Amino acid sequence: MEFLSAIPVYGFALIVRVLLILYGGWQDANMIVKYTDVDYFVFNDAARFVTEGNSPYMRSTYRYTPLLAYILTPNIFIHESFGKVLFAITDLAIGYFLQKILNLILPRKDKEKPVDERTMMLYISIWLFNPIAINVSTRGNAESIVSVLVVMALYYIMTNRIILGSIIFGLSVHFKIYPLMYAFPLLFYIDCEKASSMFYPTKNRIKFALISAGTFFAITGIMYWIYGFEFLYESYLYHLIRKDHRHNFSVYFYYLYLSSVNEVSTFFTRLAALLAFIPQIVVVFVCFTHKYYRDICFCIFVQTFAFVAFNKVCTVQYFIWYFSLLPLVIPFTDLKARNGIWMFVGWLGSQLLWLNFAYELEFLGKNTFFQVWFAGIVFFVVNIWMLGQFLTHHKPNKIKQP
Repeated sequence: MEFLSAIPVYGFALIVRVLLILYGGWQDANMIVKYTDVDYFVFNDAARFVTEGNSPYMRSTYRYTPLLAYILTPNIFIHESFGKVLFAITDLAIGYFLQKILNLILPRKDKEKPVDERTMMLYISIWLFNPIAINVSTRGNAESIVSVLVVMALYYIMTNRIILGSIIFGLSVHFKIYPLMYAFPLLFYIDCEKASSMFYPTKNRIKFALISAGTFFAITGIMYWIYGFEFLYESYLYHLIRKDHRHNFSVYFYYLYLSSVNEVSTFFTRLAALLAFIPQIVVVFVCFTHKYYRDICFCIFVQTFAFVAFNKVCTVQYFIWYFSLLPLVIPFTDLKARNGIWMFVGWLGSQLLWLNFAYELEFLGKNTFFQVWFAGIVFFVVNIWMLGQFLTHHKPNKIKQP
């Protein structure tokens, strides 16, 4: 009944997305600047190759698991917008599982009574009506698939359904490697009230480790058997050594750009790409120390926020990774509304600064590479300040396991 009572909210969220998908088709057909994300055309081509019995990696720049190409084959058989509709529906599924998690963690006066519905839908709306999330999915980006797998795994592990949660978590890591950083926090969270220490190997912890790893290696092994080393390189290894010189929010962008246009040794540029992971890994691992892993929702949120901020490639679609977890954090902060407004203004303002120089670079042909990099540094500083605000004003919420 709790979901049925929320149908108007979910229905309106779906309508907004469908209208934007329809508008996107019109803009693609009538305007120079396309609405559809270039990645969607990559997905579509990969799906077509799959239907023809070929490798999805025949499409250059396809850097994803073949499963995504299989999932999007209805783009070829039914309609080219199938994937966009699927991503929009996945957005709603994320909202549904966020709602179920909030039912577990939100405080209530009477444990027998459900959480106030209006309060619940207010938090869910932070995701459902997030303009960036709506834009990313309706333009045809697939990030919502990974995000829904993450929140599903989180929910099932929080409700002690370890086998199902482990399978879904292993699948999420196969789809995109970044959820791997949640492995230790989830492992330590399981049985944290029963185990004598965070490292104590309980039955459920062993089960989670074996099943999630087994799921990942089984699916990955099948894909390797079908597509060989090309699959491993394009889906995983490429992201470790990539030296993406296209303009993006990352503080590493300008160095990678200069390396691409100057005669710098490939060895040193790839070494630099690997070294860029060090501060990222350090910050991410600090976020699941003894202080945070028991508060699992907040733990994986700050991990994700830090991971995106420190990543050597940072684009708008990556914001979905932490936006899909934000509703689980907002109820447990004592940030004043004024502070929240300043955080939003700083985050949005630094993006607009970057977008201004990026527009001049990409559409006006001006040499604003340095300005784009400087704006990226400003955005990074704002993100670190925001991370500090989240950490400082968070009210710990140690969820009791069933």
